[in-house]
Amino acid sequence: MLDGKRIELGVCYYPEHWDKSLWRDDLRRMQEHGIRVIRVAEFSWNLFEPKEGCFDDSFWDEFLDIAEEAKMQVIFCTPTATPPAWLTEKYPEVLNCDIYGHPYYHGCRKHHNMTSPVYLEFVRRITEHIAEHYSRHPAIIGWQIDNEVNCETAVYHAPSDHAAFRAYMKKKYGTLENLNRAMGTAFWNQTYTDWDEIHLSRNTLGANTNNPHMMLEERRFISEAAQNYIGLQADILRKYRRADQFITTNGIFGMIDNHKLTREQLDFMTYDSYPNFAFGLDTSKLQERSLRDRETSYNLIRTRSVSNRFGIMEQQSGPGGWNTRMVQPSPKPGQLRLWTFQSVAHGADFVSYFRWRTCAMGTEMYWHGLLNYDNRDNRRLAELKRTYQDIEKIQSAAGAKVTAKIALLCDYDNEWDGMEDKWHGPLRWQSLDGWFKALERAHIPFDFVNIDDDGTSEPLEGYDVVVYPHPTIITEARAAELKAYAENGGTLIFGCRSGYKDINGQAPMTPMPGVLRELTGGTVEDFTFIGPADAPVSMVWNGKLVPTPAFNDILKPVADTCEIAAVYDGNYYAGAPALLKNAVGKGTVYAFGSVFGEETVNAFIRELGLKSPVSALLDIPEEVELSVREAADGTRYIFLLNYSEKAQEITAHTAIQDQLTETELCGTYTMQPYDVLVLKNK
Repeated sequence: MLDGKRIELGVCYYPEHWDKSLWRDDLRRMQEHGIRVIRVAEFSWNLFEPKEGCFDDSFWDEFLDIAEEAKMQVIFCTPTATPPAWLTEKYPEVLNCDIYGHPYYHGCRKHHNMTSPVYLEFVRRITEHIAEHYSRHPAIIGWQIDNEVNCETAVYHAPSDHAAFRAYMKKKYGTLENLNRAMGTAFWNQTYTDWDEIHLSRNTLGANTNNPHMMLEERRFISEAAQNYIGLQADILRKYRRADQFITTNGIFGMIDNHKLTREQLDFMTYDSYPNFAFGLDTSKLQERSLRDRETSYNLIRTRSVSNRFGIMEQQSGPGGWNTRMVQPSPKPGQLRLWTFQSVAHGADFVSYFRWRTCAMGTEMYWHGLLNYDNRDNRRLAELKRTYQDIEKIQSAAGAKVTAKIALLCDYDNEWDGMEDKWHGPLRWQSLDGWFKALERAHIPFDFVNIDDDGTSEPLEGYDVVVYPHPTIITEARAAELKAYAENGGTLIFGCRSGYKDINGQAPMTPMPGVLRELTGGTVEDFTFIGPADAPVSMVWNGKLVPTPAFNDILKPVADTCEIAAVYDGNYYAGAPALLKNAVGKGTVYAFGSVFGEETVNAFIRELGLKSPVSALLDIPEEVELSVREAADGTRYIFLLNYSEKAQEITAHTAIQDQLTETELCGTYTMQPYDVLVLKNK
């Protein structure tokens, strides 16, 4: 599985929720509908260790033998996401705490912390037992570590967390003098004189305002703690697993450097895809021009950045919700198939549905699966069979790589710093959203690429255009990487609020944009938020007004190679430079003094002459998404997905075959609501 040879379908299954008399029939029905893989055991610690130190493998031994008999492949999980009541009652120090130090008690999930020596010893022991006992079972093809690490919360305040943070800071900075300098503790008399004074964020005045540099380090610490927690289990699994078994976890969640985690601990990453989150009670996702369930493609592209080889561990298959939150409607006829192909179109070669049968009890009793409580065949199961039949028709696309010529750069330092910093954090999300929506509607595929001091997650030379919207924190190493890209002929685009912070989040006494000045060829002479009392501001670019929303840097060219490409129209700086264009080696660098809204990105698309890679073949309406996967032999698989409840017309300028209907398209073709086409082209 996930070896580039097949696209596989799976499902999350919980045999512990059902009478044993259902097991064989469930596995049979799964096989009949194309399910070849099941994920099990992620919340079943008590079935392995019903009492401290007393292990019992009878339940899972029996089930795995039945799975093998049914020729079902199994992804087996470590159960560490839900420590048992006997553990948390006897050892309350394993519980996570809120910012006030109050414990989160047994009753939900993820109520533990990741730094308690006591909990880590129990994690080591249960993982060692499971790995040693079950790794030899022929039904098991791979391992999932824990479940959705940092999902319910990504902040930790247990006593052991404070102690571990203290040790982390001491190891990193060595002396209190170094720490105080890096954390800027001279401000507000926060200077530390003893290591015991170091804590994670705590309840403070000013709406829990804490030192921003300490908050950035706190997030780096949480990421390291999560990686160590997952790594502890990965090391044990590697010791026992067969050569043909993989190790993964399912994410991707906040406050984890998922790129480093995958690179160092996993064989690949899996993602949990729930497009129907766009149709819940959060009406902000339904505002004008929202892409709704299509916005899940944003996270699929992010996952592909983390792990070019990836799968979907949980694909939504029914209406969703806990008894306390997340009320979501049922997928409309066609959407289960659409969402499956959405994942495959963006590179997933494994899609596992959540879940087989809706649970009749507990917090997630409204998180419906393929089957309802009554266990009868239904329209979702029928749609699964059609989906499986269609997936079989595109097996030659397995392993094909998603192709893109545009890259949006991201990094964890700016993401984590922006969670606290209202002067740049919201701008980053607005600009990424603007680029995503504009490129989606223009049918121009793109990649997210991560950058840090070790380089980039994908080589930049493969991209025609690289956009780094607001790299507030920047280092010499990252600037050098970007300079090399531009000098070799690339086009590089920056937005406002770039380059004015160092790696600790402090602002050096140097003209903005700091170490990026050589690239942009200019400086920032003034800057302002666009206040609520201000009229909207635009820039005049090529004789047209282009929006410059939210924040404006007033720029000044200083290099002979730099020219003013556009000037502001409005506010006190009307006529001042809003966009600089600088020649760097064989390439071009744009410094844009604002935020990238969708309309603004469209202006860049026009200026740079960016086009869809299939523009010569197809005319595609905005409502239809495009993704292209290319095989090693050059064969292209063109995925077209209609997210609209209305039929959409595409036009094929030359004859091209749809792999799903096995018909040739030429001229106008009508895609039905929620329909999918996979066109083969070489």
